[in-house]
Amino acid sequence: MKVEFKNLPKSQLEFVVSLSPDELEPYLDAAVRELSRINPIKGFRPGFAPKDIVIKELGKEKTEHLAFDLAVREKLGEIVLEKKINLVGEPKVSKVSAVPDGGLEFTAVVSAVPQIDPGDYKKIKVPLAEIKLEDKEVADVLEDIRKSRAQNTNVARAAQKGDRVEVDFSVKKNGQLVDGGESKQHPFVLGEGHFIEGFEDNLAGLKEGESKSFSLTVPADYHNKDLAAQKIDFEVKMNLVQERKLPELNDDFAKSLGRFASFEEFRNNVVEGLKNERELKAKEKRRAVIVEELIKNINSELPDELVQMELGKMTAELSESLGRMNLTLENYLGHINKTPEQLKDSWLPQAEKRVKAALALKHIAQKENVMVDDAEVEERLNQLMRSAPPMAPGQNLDLTALRGYVKNVIRNEKVFELLESNR
Repeated sequence: MKVEFKNLPKSQLEFVVSLSPDELEPYLDAAVRELSRINPIKGFRPGFAPKDIVIKELGKEKTEHLAFDLAVREKLGEIVLEKKINLVGEPKVSKVSAVPDGGLEFTAVVSAVPQIDPGDYKKIKVPLAEIKLEDKEVADVLEDIRKSRAQNTNVARAAQKGDRVEVDFSVKKNGQLVDGGESKQHPFVLGEGHFIEGFEDNLAGLKEGESKSFSLTVPADYHNKDLAAQKIDFEVKMNLVQERKLPELNDDFAKSLGRFASFEEFRNNVVEGLKNERELKAKEKRRAVIVEELIKNINSELPDELVQMELGKMTAELSESLGRMNLTLENYLGHINKTPEQLKDSWLPQAEKRVKAALALKHIAQKENVMVDDAEVEERLNQLMRSAPPMAPGQNLDLTALRGYVKNVIRNEKVFELLESNR
C-alpha cells in the first residue's frame, strides 16, 4: 500500500492511498462471498458461489463497488491506528477509482484533534478574591425568609401597601391586547414594585370585587422595546385582599423552621450559607480567569467538526435550562427573534474558547499524569443519579456516555486544583 500525506488547514490531513491488484484481491473475494450470501445463486450454497459466476450474475460494477468500500474502510482504519490520529467525526472519502492495472486509488480527508500546548501553565497565578459579607446582606436574606413565613388573612377593607393581593388584569396599546398582557388570579405583594411605576399605586384603595381602568406611560428604558415610552391602558379587577402578618425574628421563629435551637444558630447558618455561595462564585470566577490565561496564546486552528460538536452541547445545555423553567428552545428563539443557525453563529467565539480550554486541560492532565479511578466516578455518578429528576417514560439513560462525562469533570477539577495550587 502506498500512502501520500498532506497537511491541510484546521488540523486536517489528506491521504492519497494506492492499492496494487494483489492488495485489492482479498477485498474482491470478500465482496463476492458477501454478495453471494445475500443474493443466493442457484446451484450453490449462499456465500460459496465461484467468483466468475457471481460477477457474471450480479455484475462487475456491483462487486467492485462493495470491494472498494471494504478496502477503503479497512485501510483507513489501519492508517489512523498506525499514525495514532485522534479522529474527529468521520473521514471524508472521495475519488475512489480503479486504476488501469487493476488496483485501487482513493483520497480521504480526516479531521484530527489538534495538539494544544498551553505553554508554561505553572506560571499562572490567580488569587482567590477575598470574601466580604455585609450585615445588610444577611439582614436582607433573613427578611426574605421571614416574608416567606408570613400569615395571610382575608380582609374586607381596601388594599394598602404590604397586603397580598390577587388580581385579573389586561394591558392594551392602541386598543390591542399586548403580547403576554393578560393574567388571571395574579398574586403579588402590593408596594414591592413588581410592575412598572404607577401600577401598584393605582390598586391601593381597591376592595375585593372592585375594578379600575387607568393608563400609564412605560419607562423609556423598558426591556420590551415595542412598549418603551408608549402609553398603555390597564383594566384591573381586585379578586382578593389579604393582610400579611410577619413573624418576629426570634428563637421561636428559628425553632419553627425545625432545625435550629435558637435564632443565633439560625442566623449563623444563614451566614455560613452566604459565605459558601460567595466562595463558590469566587472559585468559579478564578477558574474562568485561569482558562483565559491558558488559552490566550493558543492559535491552533480547530476542526469545524469539533466546534460544531461543542455548539451542539451548548444548544443542549440551553434547552435543558429552559426546560427547567417550563420553556422551549423554539419559544426562546422566537422571543429573541433568532434562528438556530443565528444563535450558533453568535456562540461561535465562545464555542472555540470552550474547545481550546477542554483540550488545554486534557493536555495538562496527561502531562501531570492526573488519574481518575473508577471508585471516584461511581461515587459522583451515584450522587448525580440521586439528585436527578425522574426520567420521562420511554427515556433511556446512556450510562457509558454519562460515566465518560463524569470522568472528564472529575479530571478537570483535579487539573484546576493543581493550577490553583500555583503560588
